[in-house]
Amino acid sequence: MEYRFSLTPRLIALAIFSGVAMLVLLFALGYQVGVSMAERPAPDPIDNAARHTRQQAAGKIGAEAAAAAAPVT
Repeated sequence: MEYRFSLTPRLIALAIFSGVAMLVLLFALGYQVGVSMAERPAPDPIDNAARHTRQQAAGKIGAEAAAAAAPVT
């Protein structure tokens, strides 16, 4: 039994297209894995302090507004 393998232009084009498609898919897979493995950045301590200060101010303003709206007895 004898097999003859001939590389026609059609087979060469198919091989090149398949190779490029495989490289694109491997890149996309690697990118997705990298995104899922990346660490989330830690919040900046200054941002945490500013957020805490805003919450305190909002709480004080809310308490003062509630006291001002309370009926006088």
